[in-house]
Amino acid sequence: MENVQAFKHSSIVIVMSKKICLIGAGNVGHHLGMRLFKKGHDVVQVFSRRLEKAASLASEIKATAINDLGLLVSDADFYIIAVHDDAIQEVSNQINQENGIVVHTSGSINTSVLSKHAFYGSFYPLQTFTINKLPDWKTIPFCFCGNDISTEKKIKKLVQSISKNEHLISDEERLSLHLPAVIVNNFTNHLIGIAKDICEEKSVPFELLVPLLRESLKKAENHDPFEIQTGPAKRDDQKTIKKHLSLLKNEQYRSVYQLLSESILKTNVDKK
Repeated sequence: MENVQAFKHSSIVIVMSKKICLIGAGNVGHHLGMRLFKKGHDVVQVFSRRLEKAASLASEIKATAINDLGLLVSDADFYIIAVHDDAIQEVSNQINQENGIVVHTSGSINTSVLSKHAFYGSFYPLQTFTINKLPDWKTIPFCFCGNDISTEKKIKKLVQSISKNEHLISDEERLSLHLPAVIVNNFTNHLIGIAKDICEEKSVPFELLVPLLRESLKKAENHDPFEIQTGPAKRDDQKTIKKHLSLLKNEQYRSVYQLLSESILKTNVDKK
């Protein structure tokens, strides 16, 4: 494990190891647990409704696995809730402690759901996680906030111990950021899935599209996406659009293609 330290100019500011209860052992919980452990924090407990899932992560970070929130220790510094959005309120209500800080990792849930606790906030890594793929913590934006200045400072120190890309963001700002994050990540991934499905149906290699996908992302990083938009919808090339629609036997895919084409065309007209 690495020593938990933060450097500022020529002096060393020591960030003390924190005692942490991690509630959730899914994609986010798994990687947070591994990162916190690597950076020297004491993750004392890992909770999951499925004990075997909690045990799998706990064994890697020297924690105790539990599947009963009533077994949570009451003296942890942080209680990190990394569960599905719909379960955050229920989990929060079952945490009984007085002095620890309770945070959740959701992009869309207001921190007011944690308000039964004296100290609470958000602890939101803006990234998509998969258990078997190591994230690049150097590049992940880590958003946080707290219900008061003192709590905010403590959450910030915890964030800084695992990330160098921290951002103090309010509940409203986090929700506003989560919306385009869903579009950039979830919607884009769904469209890639549709493209791959079409390739398989038509017996053409999806691999040929990968360089195009990478180039599109590079361009979007450095230019206004609307200004570099290309394709038949941008040109109002109805002949090509009709050809594509005739190839799509899946009605859902036809609807997606048509809706996006109309949006591209309308946006192009509006921005002229």
